[in-house]
Amino acid sequence: MSNEVEGPEEGSEPGPVDPFGLTRAFQPLTDYYRTTMAETLRPLAETVISTSRIGEAIGRQVAEAAGLNAMLRETLEPLNEHFREYWRDFFETLGSLKERIYPPNLHDATPSVEEFEQLLLEEGIPLMWVPGPKIVRVLLDATDARERRRVIGRRWKGIISDCEAVIDSVDHPSLQESRNFAFDCVDALRDGHSNPAQALAANLLDGLMHAHFKKPDRVKLTSNKKGGARFDLNDYQIRVALTFAPVWYAHAEYWPKNGDPIPRVFGRHPSAHGVSRTQYSRINAVYGLMLVTSVLKFFDVEMER
Repeated sequence: MSNEVEGPEEGSEPGPVDPFGLTRAFQPLTDYYRTTMAETLRPLAETVISTSRIGEAIGRQVAEAAGLNAMLRETLEPLNEHFREYWRDFFETLGSLKERIYPPNLHDATPSVEEFEQLLLEEGIPLMWVPGPKIVRVLLDATDARERRRVIGRRWKGIISDCEAVIDSVDHPSLQESRNFAFDCVDALRDGHSNPAQALAANLLDGLMHAHFKKPDRVKLTSNKKGGARFDLNDYQIRVALTFAPVWYAHAEYWPKNGDPIPRVFGRHPSAHGVSRTQYSRINAVYGLMLVTSVLKFFDVEMER
């Protein structure tokens, strides 16, 4: 369809008048935005969606996508409706970037790259699918790791409900047995049996990792050795990175035979080999349930594709 203003055909009724030639005058600007700017911004969107990398620059721009969308709309406001028609689909795509990449609990309170690294890699707090958006917001507003751990300890009932809702949404046939065991974790925690809940969560996490990853991939995602390589978010697609970074944290090396002290934070190895009042607690059981829920939902989403 041509965008040029043509004169009426001979014998036809006169068409709409464009006395200032706005359509033709804006055509070069339209072409500029459709080519130069579209080629600059659209690859960013497509790169984030297709490769789902979480490099610092991309991560920040995705988190600020809504602001960029608003800025572009304001910039183009003086242009006529004809011009804006070209950008309608692009605005919709840009505005939904966050929704495409992040699960619902992160749509309203999306962490920065630095916050992701701190909470996932330094503190082992799952953020994918659980906890719910209100608790995510509180965690982001907390001043330090100690306060965030207290938040999880105080809000354990709400977090359990968040996990239960996500577990309930898991519908892939091959995950139903694991889903039922995850519900058992929920029930045990609610009934005050945090020790069985933590033990089951740790073993269910281990079972999911063995069932759905080949050994080289599983080892890479769980190899958290003293002095070893740190989990790098840039090495994985974004949902893999954000889901399994806290799983990596939970697999911190622990060797009782070497005299390693039993850690107070949740860990897969001390849950199995360091059973004690130091390792086993209600708050660690909640961490374990969040991890299992996040990993279970990750497989559910990926296997539906």
